[in-house]
Amino acid sequence: MTELVDQLPRALQGTVRVMLAFKSVLVVISCLIMAGTFFFVVIVRYGFEGDLFAYNEWLLMVCFWLFFMGGALGTYDGSHINADLLDYITENDRLRWLRKLVVTLIEVIVSVALVYWAILMIYDEIDSYPNWAVTPALKIPFLIPRVGILVGLLMMSLYSMFHLYALIKIRPPAAQTVAD
Repeated sequence: MTELVDQLPRALQGTVRVMLAFKSVLVVISCLIMAGTFFFVVIVRYGFEGDLFAYNEWLLMVCFWLFFMGGALGTYDGSHINADLLDYITENDRLRWLRKLVVTLIEVIVSVALVYWAILMIYDEIDSYPNWAVTPALKIPFLIPRVGILVGLLMMSLYSMFHLYALIKIRPPAAQTVAD
């Protein structure tokens, strides 16, 4: 099976590869930060009977970025949760293509709506400056995870659009005849 990036116009391929590399690195670094943090929390808590001050506040920021970048990678790979029961019911390739087209179109519409709401969320957050919502101890602005939400949703909608483009580009399989 051809990778999605290879089905895109050449002008986009380099940019999409850079975006994928960036997200992959961000996901790996976030996972390492989380694992390292929990390792040190256990060492400090049970080894030294202390507490790692406000680690949950900055770790929350890392988790938001990890979750939404992982969601974007899942959208690119097509490995996100879905219910493809129709593929098991029918052998008709044209019907399968049509179902995939409709599902991807709905996915694009929903993800674009979510991007719009995420933009409104960011505008609302910026509008409330200097009274931003911040974490209690470290005073980290909630703008940081909200930007992660926006970036992740934006990438998800872009990848959904790319999938839609690829589906339209390959065209539906020929309709089956009664003799088939």
